[in-house]
Amino acid sequence: MINKLLISLTITTLISALFGLLIPSNFWVVFSLAFIIQVLFFYFYNNHYENTLIEKAQRLKLEEFKEASKHISVVQCPCDEKVKQEIIMRFDDDVIYECAKCNKNIKAFADVRTVLTTEPIYFNKTNE
Repeated sequence: MINKLLISLTITTLISALFGLLIPSNFWVVFSLAFIIQVLFFYFYNNHYENTLIEKAQRLKLEEFKEASKHISVVQCPCDEKVKQEIIMRFDDDVIYECAKCNKNIKAFADVRTVLTTEPIYFNKTNE
């Protein structure tokens, strides 16, 4: 971190000195102005770049969330119990799919009963 800061300050100083030597005026005034302009430019550029990276990370996180909310499920058409097909089920939105046999649009939605299929646990009560 300190090495990068020293390298950046060295480059800024060298460029400011170059401007100070090329412009036939007071060296220190031109050097100071060039140095201040470069520091301000770096500050605003760095803020813009950092905001762009944060926005990209948030966009990727949102896409990851959308992909994680998808699930492939096997469903049956109400017209025929034998017709089964796979659909991409989303838990954040209702899904409308077309039956492969009757070509009807069917609405599928995720419910707690759909997701939680359990079997009852039977046990013996011995301490009564």
